Amino acid sequence: MKRIIWLSAALLTFGLVSCEKVGPKDDGKSAAQGKEITFTPDRTTTLRNPLCGWVLYNGIGNLNYNFFTQYENFDSSEGKVNVVDYSTTILVRTSWYALNPEEGVYAWQEDCNTPEAIYYRWLVKEAKARGMRIGFGYGIDDRDKSTYFTPPYVKEKGAEGYVTRNGKGWTPYPDDPVFQKCYEKFLTDFAAEINDPDHYEFVHGVGIGKWGEYHNCIYSTGDETPRGPVIDWVSTAFTNAFTKIPTFINYHRLIGSMKSEGSADPLSEGYVDLCVSKGMSIGSGAFGMHPYFGDWEKGISIKYKYKRPIVAEGGWIVGQHSYWNDTEGYRKGHPEDVRQGEYRDAITCSANMLDFRVGDETVSWFNDAFDLVKKFIAEGTYRLYPQKVIVPETAKAGSEITVMHKWMNLGQAYCPTNIPQFEGKYKVAFALLNASNGKPVKIFYDEAARPCDWYKSKPVSYDFKISLADVAPGKYTWGIGIVDDHSEDKKIGIYIAAKGEYTEGKWLKLTDVTIQ
Repeated sequence: MKRIIWLSAALLTFGLVSCEKVGPKDDGKSAAQGKEITFTPDRTTTLRNPLCGWVLYNGIGNLNYNFFTQYENFDSSEGKVNVVDYSTTILVRTSWYALNPEEGVYAWQEDCNTPEAIYYRWLVKEAKARGMRIGFGYGIDDRDKSTYFTPPYVKEKGAEGYVTRNGKGWTPYPDDPVFQKCYEKFLTDFAAEINDPDHYEFVHGVGIGKWGEYHNCIYSTGDETPRGPVIDWVSTAFTNAFTKIPTFINYHRLIGSMKSEGSADPLSEGYVDLCVSKGMSIGSGAFGMHPYFGDWEKGISIKYKYKRPIVAEGGWIVGQHSYWNDTEGYRKGHPEDVRQGEYRDAITCSANMLDFRVGDETVSWFNDAFDLVKKFIAEGTYRLYPQKVIVPETAKAGSEITVMHKWMNLGQAYCPTNIPQFEGKYKVAFALLNASNGKPVKIFYDEAARPCDWYKSKPVSYDFKISLADVAPGKYTWGIGIVDDHSEDKKIGIYIAAKGEYTEGKWLKLTDVTIQ
C-alpha cells in the first residue's frame, strides 16, 4: 500500500505531457484565397529526422576501424548497397567504464588515450561526417562480461557492491549512496558533452541490471525493498541531466526486479508510468521475441501511443539464438520469419525506430527482408508532408492574410514534438524567401499546427492568419517547412516528405508572391 501511495503521489507531482489538441478537420471550407498548390508524397528518401528510421549498431570495445567501409559496400539481395543510406543513427553500445575509465577522465577528452576512447572519438567524427546522429546504450553491470563495466574508482571511494566474474569483477549495488553520487556526476558530465540534438539521438536505458536492461537487479538488502526508490532516483537523475536529447526506459514486465523471467510484476506498469511522467520515453530490446515481448509489453506501447516515441530493438540474434522455439512459430533455417515478426511488432506498436543490430543481423535484413527495410522507411516511421497549401500571389504590405495548409503523416509512428526535450523546438512555418537566393526574409510560425498531432491516414488542415505589418514591398517566394526554433539561424529541423523544389536550406518552395 505504501508503494502504491508513493507511486500515485509521484505521478501527480510530475504530470504527463501528451499531444491532445488537434487542428480543425478538413471539411473543404477555408477562408484562404489565392493559389492552390498540391504535392506528391516522397515515400522512399531516407529522411534524417529526430527519432526516425533505422538504427545501426556499433560497440566501442570492438575497435573496428573498418566499420563504415564494410557497410558502405554491402552485399544485399539487390546487389551492393550503402547501409548508411538507409540508417539515420548509430547506436553505440558500451559501458560506463569505457566512457569514464578514471575519475574526471572521459572518452571524449582528447587527452584520454585508452584504446576505447580513441575509437570513440573516431566513431563520433565519422558518424557526424555522414550526417548520422549517435545514440547510446550502456551498462554498469559486468556479471557476464570480460572487463569492468563500472569504473574501479567507484569502489575505491567506498561504494558497496558484489563480486563478479569469479572474483575478477565488481559491480555496485544500485541503492548504494556512494555509487549514486558518482553516477550522477558522470551523467551530468556526459550530458554536458552530448546534450546536442543536432548530433546525438538518445540515451537508451539506465544501465542498471543485467545487460543494462534494468532486470535481474541485485540490491544491498538482498530483497526488492530499494526497488521503488532506486527507480525514482535514476529516472530523476537521467531527466535532470539530459534535457535536450531524449532518454528511454527499457519497458518490460519486470522493470527493476531481481528476476529476469516470469509473468508481469504488478508494480512494473506503475514504474514505467513514473519514468514516463518525468519525461522519459520507452524502448524495448525484445521486439519479435515472444513471449518476452507479449501482450503486457504491447499494452504499454498502446497506452503511450502518440504520447511517447518508441525505440524498437530486435530480440533474437538469428546466428546465435534458437529463434525457432519462439511461440510465433518461426521456422528453423528461416531468419526471414524473425524479420517479419520484428517488423510486425514494430508496426503494431507504432515504433519510431527499428534496428539492424549486429553484423549478422544486418546481413539478414538486407538479404532476407530488404523489402521490409524499405517498407519501414516508407510507412513505418513517421513521414510528414503538406498535401495542399493555399497562399496569395499578391498582397498589400501591412495587411493581414489567411493561408491554408493541410498535412498528412504517411507513417505508422508519430513525430514526437510533444516530449519535454522537444517541447517548443519544432514549429510549422511559412517563410517569405528572398527571390534570388532562397533565404528566408521573414518567418511566420503557426503555433496551432503541431506535428505530433498528425497520425497516419488522418489529414489535418489549418487556416493561418499572417500579418504583413513589417514586411517591405517587393517580390518574394513563399516557402513552407518545419523549423528548429531553438537554433540560432532558425534552420529547418524536420525534413518533409514531399516531392518538389527545395532551397539550399531545405525550405519547400510554394509560389512567387508580390507584396505591394
